[in-house]
Amino acid sequence: MASPTEPNILINLLESMNGTRWLIGGFALLILEVLTGTSYILWPAAAALIVGALTFLIPVLGWEMQFLLFALLTAVLLYLGHTKLRPKMHGGEPSDLNDRARSMVGMRVKAIADFDTGRGRVQVGDTQWRASMQNGDAKAGDELRIVSVKSTTLTVEPL
Repeated sequence: MASPTEPNILINLLESMNGTRWLIGGFALLILEVLTGTSYILWPAAAALIVGALTFLIPVLGWEMQFLLFALLTAVLLYLGHTKLRPKMHGGEPSDLNDRARSMVGMRVKAIADFDTGRGRVQVGDTQWRASMQNGDAKAGDELRIVSVKSTTLTVEPL
């Protein structure tokens, strides 16, 4: 058991907190955030950086006030980040970057041969695709536009 005169290691660590240690801790949390990508570690990192800057600006802040500020800033930033910023991060149109079918809609293609009863083949880049038309038939060489893709069949319409 430690005697009352021995210094407590934890208290020594807390009392030695300064702006540099807060900034190092904040940047370490930022690196951890980059590795996880959750956005939950971002807010304590921002709070640590703010406390580090405040510690440089107001050097008389005791360790108790520094940790109180850190806790309050973390709570406020977590709440605001989760309710205000996070919903905006997931918005927008879905990307068709890895969805070939979605990226083909709207493309101009050329009929390879005459369509028979609304069915035929079209050239998309260097590949031939099965195609169907809802109204009418296309002749070989006609320019068509892809309206939708279902499995391996393109639905096309005349331009």
